[in-house]
Amino acid sequence: MATTASSQQPASALHQQDVMLSRRQAECLYWVQEGKSAVDIGVILGLSARTVEEYIAKACEKLGVRTRVQAVVRARRLGLLGEEP
Repeated sequence: MATTASSQQPASALHQQDVMLSRRQAECLYWVQEGKSAVDIGVILGLSARTVEEYIAKACEKLGVRTRVQAVVRARRLGLLGEEP
């Protein structure tokens, strides 16, 4: 399969400097790792569950993964998730 200059790197080749999560995306992933649902996270952050899901989906896209669990694992490996926000 040929690649073009505009194609993205494989997700496994991502480095911390390649991914910039917004503050809200990182907060949502932090609470995901704590086992919270979108509804729970929404209550904690004062957002709707739908907005939380949008933040998580965008974080997954940036991290090159499909699920919220994969997003947490990748963000932790890249050092993007810290202590409680």
